[in-house]
Amino acid sequence: MTAAAQQVFDVVSTPKPINIAYTPVKLDLHMDLAYYESPPGLQLLHCLKFDDCVTGGESILLDTLPVLEELKRKYSTYFDTLVSIPATFQKIHYERQNPIHMVYRRPHIAVNRHRKVIGFFWAPVFEGPLVASKEDVGKYYEAYCCLSKLFQTSTLKIQHRLTPGELLVFNNRRVLHGRNSFTLNGGMRHLQGAYVNIDEFKSTFEFLSRQLKLDSGVRNVFNQSFS
Repeated sequence: MTAAAQQVFDVVSTPKPINIAYTPVKLDLHMDLAYYESPPGLQLLHCLKFDDCVTGGESILLDTLPVLEELKRKYSTYFDTLVSIPATFQKIHYERQNPIHMVYRRPHIAVNRHRKVIGFFWAPVFEGPLVASKEDVGKYYEAYCCLSKLFQTSTLKIQHRLTPGELLVFNNRRVLHGRNSFTLNGGMRHLQGAYVNIDEFKSTFEFLSRQLKLDSGVRNVFNQSFS
């Protein structure tokens, strides 16, 4: 059985897409593969082709940590709700070459004993039915909508139109990504992607930091470590 996450994948609009990423529609902010027990860490997107005639398609990034800190500071009840009530992340798709049925439930926000954020999970397109008590349903959706609005209105979002040869690298566990819708106009937009496990990245970075006698190592990479 082939994994849902290929080692290298192509992001290009296709006539019969098996993923919303392979269409020209807008992608709201999200993380990839939230329905995995351990979603990918670093995501790499290499721009192979982005013709000048293509309109739209700019990449959008947002570091979630300052937004989550704002939620905790201004709306602590909502913050606690998203720490305690599990959401459902799922990908169920049988009509494809490699059928997939993955369902994983966990809260959106993971914290340590000091209520420091150490993990976050957000993928609206791949969220399934909420499994919660009747008393928790309203609380969950109020908190969810509040955080969603903070993301939508954040002034910290970065928008960039990739050019051929550019490589976009970000921490999929902490930084949400999306894109504007686009029109090909007879041209092509082709990105090639890959993932790096977050713990393997952190291990390599920590080793090199010590070898090169750098002062600072990796900080909070959202791998849910309590340290």
